[in-house]
Amino acid sequence: MMISRIKNNKYIKYLIPSLITFVILGIIFYINDLFPFGGKPLVQVDADYLYIPVLYKIYDFLHSGGSLIYNDLGLGNSIYGSLIIQGSLFSPLNLLLYFVNKAGIINFFGLFIIVKLCLLSFTSYIYINNKYNKVNYFYKVFFSILYTFNGFIILNYFNEIWLDIVILFPLLVMYLDKLLDDKKELGYIIVLASCFIINFYFSVFLVIFILFYSFVNIYLSKKKNIKNIIFKLGKSSVIAFLISSFSSIPLLYQILISDRFNGEVYTEMFSSISMKSLYILFSPLLIILFCKLITKYKKDKVNVYKYFLLVVLYIIPLIVDPVNALMHGGSYWSFPYRYGFITSFILMDACLYYLSNFSNEKKSEINFISISSFILIIWIGVVGVFLNIEYRSMIINEGILLDIENETYIHILYMVIVVFLMNLLIYFIKDKKFKYITLSMIGLYSIFLFTSWTIYYNSGYFLCINAEDLRNDIDIPKDGRYKVEYTTYTPDYGYIFDVDTLDNWIHIVPNGFKEHYANLGYYPSGTSVYSYGGTIFSDWLLNFKYLFSNDYNKQYDNMFNKVGEDGNKYLYKYNYSDSYGIVFNGFDKSLDYSKADNKFDYQNMIYHNLFNTNDDIISYKDYDLYGEEYIELDYDISKSGYLYFYSYDFQIVDYISINDNNIYNYDDYIKYLGLYDKDIKIKIYLKDDYDNIDFWLGFIEKDKIEKLNSDVIYKKDKYYVNVDEDNKYLFLPINNINGIHVYNNDKEVDTLKYLDNFICIKLNKGKNVISVKYKLPFLDISIILSIIGLVLLIINNKIKSNKYLLFICYWSYNIIVLGVYIYYYFYSFIKYLL
Repeated sequence: MMISRIKNNKYIKYLIPSLITFVILGIIFYINDLFPFGGKPLVQVDADYLYIPVLYKIYDFLHSGGSLIYNDLGLGNSIYGSLIIQGSLFSPLNLLLYFVNKAGIINFFGLFIIVKLCLLSFTSYIYINNKYNKVNYFYKVFFSILYTFNGFIILNYFNEIWLDIVILFPLLVMYLDKLLDDKKELGYIIVLASCFIINFYFSVFLVIFILFYSFVNIYLSKKKNIKNIIFKLGKSSVIAFLISSFSSIPLLYQILISDRFNGEVYTEMFSSISMKSLYILFSPLLIILFCKLITKYKKDKVNVYKYFLLVVLYIIPLIVDPVNALMHGGSYWSFPYRYGFITSFILMDACLYYLSNFSNEKKSEINFISISSFILIIWIGVVGVFLNIEYRSMIINEGILLDIENETYIHILYMVIVVFLMNLLIYFIKDKKFKYITLSMIGLYSIFLFTSWTIYYNSGYFLCINAEDLRNDIDIPKDGRYKVEYTTYTPDYGYIFDVDTLDNWIHIVPNGFKEHYANLGYYPSGTSVYSYGGTIFSDWLLNFKYLFSNDYNKQYDNMFNKVGEDGNKYLYKYNYSDSYGIVFNGFDKSLDYSKADNKFDYQNMIYHNLFNTNDDIISYKDYDLYGEEYIELDYDISKSGYLYFYSYDFQIVDYISINDNNIYNYDDYIKYLGLYDKDIKIKIYLKDDYDNIDFWLGFIEKDKIEKLNSDVIYKKDKYYVNVDEDNKYLFLPINNINGIHVYNNDKEVDTLKYLDNFICIKLNKGKNVISVKYKLPFLDISIILSIIGLVLLIINNKIKSNKYLLFICYWSYNIIVLGVYIYYYFYSFIKYLL
């Protein structure tokens, strides 16, 4: 009776899938002691590095304003693309942050996931209910839940910035179907434009799908008025893109000039197949019903072939990795099947088509086979739970990044096979109600089983938690740039602390950006630059004022003042003078920085040029030494100063011992060894199987740093400089990226790039008042295009076609689709072979 009322209620029936999803997630969170049922936050993988820090920035904007376009993070960069890629900046769901306490953002992240998955169940049900009216209400709800917990979601739920697109995807397909049926296209335009605005990068996968899906449907289904449909599809897609221009074009520009977009494919022919296969193996019922649909080929050739072709197009990249990598834009950085939700959706759609057209359910008594099957299902389920408990920790430790040779993959594969057999045995059950009950039990069992390997608190992800603890426990000044000495922190901590820093995980930094700071001895990694490394001279040059360290060393007393501490974390302030910029005589054309012998020599060349001297700021020496247990050398020191180490062979260094003080952690950056005022013995311990190393030791006398001085005064976002001579230049430690505009005495001036990166301008004799402003490239024209798109949306019904326009759209569409097929499924092999 209750089910009948729900089915007949116009509104409640739409909410049931979301309510069931909410209950399931509530149970999962409760079992795993996750917030709000326990004290553990749902922090996993990139959520810890990338997404949660950006939520702090969006939170600050909602509460106190500020720029969403430019920030000193990374010493001056556009953060617009970062906020879109890492935070889905324009997602309406981000408005929920307004009602959250800043200290609770980390816990809010888990609730954010719950809200988004409940919305996914909602939009999935809307699609299913709209397209498959003949399907029983149970199946509508069941498949909405099943799709919500598909393999893509289970393995990638922490990538919450992707979920907005996954939520909108069922609606996009629903309105695309209407458009292909030659009906109104308004819904398609609005949904596609929303996808472009919220996450243009992920929407590229949708564009590929639209081309595949529309082509198959138009030609296999033998649509009438093909040219008119193609015209409407092209017109609507262009309007959607134009509307999104204010978001998508500046982002696209940043992607194209970045290190990320290099057109190279880093892959093997058959790579990560086992990991990618989990995206669909976690929903075995979809595979079973799809296979049953294939058996109906003779009864419905057109639709069966349509679904078969779509599945094949998305299964090929699952197996053949060059195709997959090219679909990702050249690489996929540990997430090798980001569009896996599309494959699951196609399978779900095929299954519902089968149930709608070929499933003849008749009531009958539960026979012996049904009873036996049910007993077998329960027995296998109990065994599965036992295995899950026994092997869960092992699976968690491996992190689902599995190869076929991996032992834990065998256990996961076993559980997948168990669930597969459980679903297969359902079709021995003839009674409808009993089948529904059994399906529900197995569905819930598989959801709880597979999510138990992924949705939990992992103590290995603590970077945001540590940063939040520091933010709460230490008074963090906002009057200078920060750097971090230790290596375990999120590079976007600047968002959490709301401070300026070189550290960044902007993810789409300009091409060559990392190399500029690597040359100075800082640590570049992937699409990030870390502030640890460098020397006290380069720190002064870039105007670092504060440093976080996990070590209290009395030697720091001569370099820093300790201004705060929390447990084993210490906040120091540099003792040297501020350096907002340097006035110098101009570029020395005789200096070729690319010919520096090493990173120490590179800093000396900068010192020579900026301070017009032949003296070195760093004295350095090259060593190539051999040893057995360790390598030992005597290092003579006549004045108090700072000692540094660098080697291209950093990976073979175990640790260095100086005066019984062991110094660890070596990588591709300049390593600080300490402050010394007398001769020392240095012992370098190498890792096993190594007995020699080539390296440099650099030494900076303390009094040279104390004499460093800047003639620039900085107040209220302006730089004040007075010069008595002509032909003087100003170096500012700010990235001279595209979009930077510098004004001197309220007049815009030309900028030069010092070291191919930093701002440099020619000064006027006398008083100079300098301000730096940033204008996002292509933003103005993008806004104009968005307005044009909105106008076209309003007059859309009045935009008529003619035979010439239909001809152009028809052939353009076919050429584009053919080009996409060739590019992904043939050119990918050429790229691989080359």
